[in-house]
Amino acid sequence: MNSDTRCDEGGRERISYVRQALSGSGLDALVCTWPDNVLVLSGYWPVVGTAVAVATGDGVAVLAPEDERDLAAGGWAGEVRTYRPGSLQQLISPAEAAREPLRALLADLGLSQARIGYEDGPMFENASYAAMFMYGAALSRVLAEAAPDAALQSGMDALSQSRAVMTPYETGRVRLACEIAGTAFTRESASIRPGMREPEVAARVAAPLSEEGLARPGVERAGGFAWCMSGPNSAGAGAAYARTRNRELREGDLVLIHCNSYVDGYWSDITRTYTLGTPDERQQSMYDAIFAARAAALARIQPGEAAAEVDAAARDVLTAHGFGANFTHGLGHNVGFSAISAEFPPRLHPASPDRLEVGMTFNVEPSIYIEGYGGMRHCDVVTLREDGPELLTAFQSAAEQLIIS
Repeated sequence: MNSDTRCDEGGRERISYVRQALSGSGLDALVCTWPDNVLVLSGYWPVVGTAVAVATGDGVAVLAPEDERDLAAGGWAGEVRTYRPGSLQQLISPAEAAREPLRALLADLGLSQARIGYEDGPMFENASYAAMFMYGAALSRVLAEAAPDAALQSGMDALSQSRAVMTPYETGRVRLACEIAGTAFTRESASIRPGMREPEVAARVAAPLSEEGLARPGVERAGGFAWCMSGPNSAGAGAAYARTRNRELREGDLVLIHCNSYVDGYWSDITRTYTLGTPDERQQSMYDAIFAARAAALARIQPGEAAAEVDAAARDVLTAHGFGANFTHGLGHNVGFSAISAEFPPRLHPASPDRLEVGMTFNVEPSIYIEGYGGMRHCDVVTLREDGPELLTAFQSAAEQLIIS
């Protein structure tokens, strides 16, 4: 397999990262089906989840459904083969349909008796379509049938290493997703008024994500999601997921808007919290604490720094301002290949064992949640360079820019 074939500007570097991860994990190959992981290995973001990516030390090959051929060919796989996940002649699952094409591909790559790693751990998976096929436990069975003499084992260590650091090309896609979201936040937040309801606010921010993204040269797929949580509802933003309700916004409210935008499978994770009118003393004290914590965290982000120490820098500031007990989650997590990648480094958390490396892309989200009153979160995306963090969300970065009058 020729790793130079079809490689775009980011492909060669990504293949090099994967090669290092395979070597460090003692694997000859890594087989992935989760759309996020297929993107990591091949630069191709599957639509319905039926594709398979096979990475070796020589490069990457993809087995894609026939109707996603053009998307698969737009990545950097050295070889793209297609198959039909279903037909009128056979009523079988995509996993069964992929078995024989996968067997042939593994044999042609010389992997019939190789050490093959595969996905067998928990993951967050981005929504790439209205519904997705997931191989799940069927992957190990299909692999065992396709390569009965191969040694199958967990590939999660290699995946973790591969996903921790992004190439400049990949970071550029995240940067663009952030830029598009920034345009939506800046333009649409100016129109927020008392009397609007949370779904209307969320829809206004989400609507431009696809239009703005697809207008950019070279972008195939763009879009995203936005949520609005206002007044007391904003205190719930520290839970496992954001939730827009039908509450009517009122003068003096905190209005927390969270957005995950994407460009060709590369994601952002952004939050801004506005006040409807001049902040009162309590709200101003929250802003002061949030932005001081943000500054402390950004100052600690350097190559080699312990992720737990970056979390501690922000957490100590929030505690000093009297809000330590109201910061109920970690400071940040891996962002880019997924909107949420809590399973992969870096994890900015008090218990994190991770150290920051050049090329890591993640969020920084100091937050305050006061039950019954409201919540405030300022979530940025940064990528780590040799000389420190590059802020990919450099908009509305001061409290006075978040006041809606």
